[in-house]
Amino acid sequence: MFIDRSNIPYRQSTSALIIDKNGKILIVQKVGWKENEWDFPGGGVDSEETPVKAILRELNEELGNDKFKIMAKSEIIDKYEWPDEVILKRRMEKNQNFRGQERSQFMVKFNGEESDINVQRGEIQNHKWILINELEKYFIFPNQYEKVKKVLIEFKL
Repeated sequence: MFIDRSNIPYRQSTSALIIDKNGKILIVQKVGWKENEWDFPGGGVDSEETPVKAILRELNEELGNDKFKIMAKSEIIDKYEWPDEVILKRRMEKNQNFRGQERSQFMVKFNGEESDINVQRGEIQNHKWILINELEKYFIFPNQYEKVKKVLIEFKL
């Protein structure tokens, strides 16, 4: 089935490159993803909400605490298309009609301990702290790592 995307908007969303006191980065695996599929935490921007408010709300919801401080917002918007099957699934299951996402990206400092992370099991199936130089082996979606490299350069990491 071919989906005409010309009149379908992008979902406004956020993601956070979270760094702990040891310089490690938090990555998450969403529910339903394959064993080797990872990303930064984040989520959608609700109506009447700014991206800053959205990322702080999403981190609190998904990671179970509020020990986060936004350090910077990227000038780079991560814009990508979803496969047709994802668009159809979201239409049927969530009554949403988006062609993909436009994500505002943030660098966030985590001021807690690893044990303070309490993931929301309905959305996140796994999480781990990794070194920056390990990102390439976890970010396997098309162009995912290449796009993240640009943000790392922008944030001077």
